[in-house]
Amino acid sequence: MTAVDPIGRDSASVSGMTRTVADIIIEHARALGVSTIFGVHGANVEHLFDAAVRAAGITPVVAKHEFAAGAMADGTARISGGYGTVLTTSGGGALNVLPALAEAYDSRVPVLAVIGTPPTPLVGSGAFQDMANPPDTIDLAAALAGVVGACEVISSGADIGDALGRIDAVLAARRPAALLVARDVQAENAVVVENPDRVPARASVVPRSDLAVLARRLLTMGQSGASVVIWVGEEASMAQAGDEIDALAELLGAVTVAAPGGRDAIVDADRCAGVTGVMGHPSARGAVRTADLVLAIGTRMSMTDRAGLDALLPERPVVYLGTQELRCPAVESTPGTQWIRCADLRETVRWLSKDLRSLGARSVAAPTVTRQPLVSPGTDRELSLPAVIDIVGASLPLRGSVFADAGNTGAAAVHHLPFGRGRFVVALGMGGMGYAIAAGVGQAIASMIQPRRARTTVIAGDGAFMMHGMEIHTAVEYGAPLTLIVLNNDAHGMCITREHLFFPDTPPPVHTQRSLNRFRHTDFAAGLTAMFPCLDVRAVTTSESLAAACADLLDADAGPNCIVVDVDPDEIPPFAPFLMRG
Repeated sequence: MTAVDPIGRDSASVSGMTRTVADIIIEHARALGVSTIFGVHGANVEHLFDAAVRAAGITPVVAKHEFAAGAMADGTARISGGYGTVLTTSGGGALNVLPALAEAYDSRVPVLAVIGTPPTPLVGSGAFQDMANPPDTIDLAAALAGVVGACEVISSGADIGDALGRIDAVLAARRPAALLVARDVQAENAVVVENPDRVPARASVVPRSDLAVLARRLLTMGQSGASVVIWVGEEASMAQAGDEIDALAELLGAVTVAAPGGRDAIVDADRCAGVTGVMGHPSARGAVRTADLVLAIGTRMSMTDRAGLDALLPERPVVYLGTQELRCPAVESTPGTQWIRCADLRETVRWLSKDLRSLGARSVAAPTVTRQPLVSPGTDRELSLPAVIDIVGASLPLRGSVFADAGNTGAAAVHHLPFGRGRFVVALGMGGMGYAIAAGVGQAIASMIQPRRARTTVIAGDGAFMMHGMEIHTAVEYGAPLTLIVLNNDAHGMCITREHLFFPDTPPPVHTQRSLNRFRHTDFAAGLTAMFPCLDVRAVTTSESLAAACADLLDADAGPNCIVVDVDPDEIPPFAPFLMRG
């Protein structure tokens, strides 16, 4: 039996050494730069967890739920710009991870899911959690095929080498992938053989000739007084290209705008006109409207990114730098649109600036930009959504990471948080509640091995907490530097607004006599304090107490903590479709 050596020359092992398939898979993840592996233990995945515990440079983390484990892997990959790995067992564990992989697929996050399955001799014989004998059983491989770029079924140790090579190619294309490995196969020995042709973890290809032409075009536009707006997106965030984009904006004298997932690629807040799309700023739309050319960097222009811009974008040239296809047919079909494919977005932007400087371009003073927020009806409460986010934003660590969840809370965070303060993640692929809590916990744990540990902040609503808030237990177990901020409106707030706007004549359910999406009050602070005596939990009711809690907890040296803020369920968030309707 042979297998590719995933470590190559950096491995402590020697070519020809015998190891188990589980060992090879875990070491392969390590070779791809993964240092923290997330999952939930179970009988059919225990050999993989055993290998993870024994592997040098790997920290295995046991989550409370497989979706959460997948979100943790996704979140760490977004922040690192690398890869994530999740381990699950068969049955419900395997099915629970599918929504996380769907988010990773839609957002182009390379997550490797390794799923243990029942022993090979028992497949088709009534094995517990058999998922490989359709139509008698469900077809796990078929279910996974819709949410990953490749699903490999490992039937013997001899399969692992070629399978890992194919998996590498999919991950390098920024799609998730899955390995299904039977319990007995995990324990098989396989001979390690070096393979110098293994697909590289990340390609680094810069389209130099296209960039040279673009640089001359941009320089000519600048000399003639034409304006350029730089529109940054999620891929720019994951590539950590903020500094390079800022340098390019200086050379072009460009205004910048950001898609929701790209807001942390904005370094200089003074030249930023705001966020585009459904949670965006009117000033961002104005910047696009007055631009002579849109330079889109890493934004696929989904509806969430571009809402309000469909009529404007086809009227001006658009140059798109990115690895993934656009999601805006109107722009794709416009003759003035150019897509410059680039495997390494950060390096591509750096080379474009070099080409501009070689042509004589020099830094230009930042244009005067005034960000115009969406105007919401507001609330009578002291702690409105904008007030909460403004206070939290003022205390955020400069080097930390912020994960914003779905709904009213996410919209407020996307719209009102300051630019230029650390990393920011909002998962808008599937947009499921609870992602941010799990992903933030995962990132906080992963950050603990970094020489300069940075605190992770999660901003989530009570609906998100009800789904995956118990991952705070995982944060407590690992002592993760995490601050969880729960905005509690005792409701699914965005759904309440939708009820008011779109179904005003529908009577409340008889059994509650209130909105379907309103709930009895839940005292999260008291509950968390009772469950976790070591967890510092603050329930705040005023701007002053919130500011004090943020000053204390967002600057804490280590360990998790929590802030609970009660907010108005009837407050309309900064979400353009609601404000246009209302």
